[in-house]
Amino acid sequence: MIKSFIDGKWQETNNLFDALQFNQRQQEVLSVVGAGGKTTVLRRLQMECIKKQLPHVISTTTHMQYERNERFLGHPSLRMLREIFMHCHTVWMGEPVNEWKMKGFSSEFLREVKNLGFWLLLEADGAKHLPVKAPRSQEPVLLKETTTVVNVYGMDGIGKKIQDICFGTEQVCKILGKTKEQILEEKDLILLATSPLAGKKGVMDCMKYHVILNKTDTEKEYKIAKTIARDLGKQGISYVHVTSQLMEKKEKKE
Repeated sequence: MIKSFIDGKWQETNNLFDALQFNQRQQEVLSVVGAGGKTTVLRRLQMECIKKQLPHVISTTTHMQYERNERFLGHPSLRMLREIFMHCHTVWMGEPVNEWKMKGFSSEFLREVKNLGFWLLLEADGAKHLPVKAPRSQEPVLLKETTTVVNVYGMDGIGKKIQDICFGTEQVCKILGKTKEQILEEKDLILLATSPLAGKKGVMDCMKYHVILNKTDTEKEYKIAKTIARDLGKQGISYVHVTSQLMEKKEKKE
C-alpha cells in the first residue's frame, strides 16, 4: 500500500503508477534519484507498466545493477529493442561494465527510444545501497526531457549517525551544518528533500517533483514518515508518498 500526501490531503493507492498520477496517454520520462530503494521503485513501475501494456524501458543515465537475461539489451539497437519488447513486454537496457553493473547508453539513443513512443524509466544517480544521500558534483544526470523526478529516501536512516547511513557524507554535512558523527534527524531529511543542492538539484520548473519515503517497516518509522510528509507539504512539496510493507502486512491479515 502507498499512502500519499498530495496537496495537503492523504490518499491511498495500491500501485505506484496511480500514486505518481501518471496518465497512460501522456508519455513520461521518469528520473529516479536519491537513495534507499531507487531500483526497487523502478522494478515496481516496470511490473505495473507490463500489466498496463505500456511500451517502456528501464535504464540509467549513470550506472546501475542489472540482470543478464532475455529482457536485457546490451548494445544500442532499435531493431533489437523492438524485438525484445515484442517477446518480453519490457526491456532493461545499458552497456555492461561487469557481470552485475551496467552504464547508460548515450542520451542521443535514449531520445531515439523516446521518439518511438517508449516511456523512459531511468535511474539518475547512485547511492551504494545507503538510505540517504546528497548528490556529488556530477549528479544527478537528468535528461532535459525529464517530465517527473522521483526522489527516494530510506526511513531506516533516521536516528543513525550520518557517517553510517549517508552517501556523499561530506556534502550532507555541509548542507545540514552537522558533523558526520551526529545523528540524522527528521528535520534533516526535510532539509535534504527541499534543498536545491540535494533532493531538488537539477529539477526544473517544468518537471514534476515527488518524494518517496521508503522502508517504513516499523510502527515508529511509519509515524515519523507521515510527520515528515506533512512537513514537506507545508514547505511546498506537493507530492509525498509513504511506502510501507508494515501496512501491506496488516492488510493481508485483515
